[in-house]
Amino acid sequence: MTLIETFRAALKPRADGPPGCFGCAHFHNDTETIQRVLPGISSFSSAHASVRADDGLCARHDTLINGRGSCADFLGRP
Repeated sequence: MTLIETFRAALKPRADGPPGCFGCAHFHNDTETIQRVLPGISSFSSAHASVRADDGLCARHDTLINGRGSCADFLGRP
């Protein structure tokens, strides 16, 4: 296994663990939503910025989080 393959495997949610926030109905990663909820974000950079990567908004906990996280309030997308 190459170093990149090892790194990618480490970032994938484990099958026996809780699902990641990125697949949760409470998680919003789209640029338009982030700019609407955080109107001043463009003064720091942009909601399009590559540094944001998988970050998004959790509507359940009202926080900006990484999409690879997880919690007990996971709700699968329809």
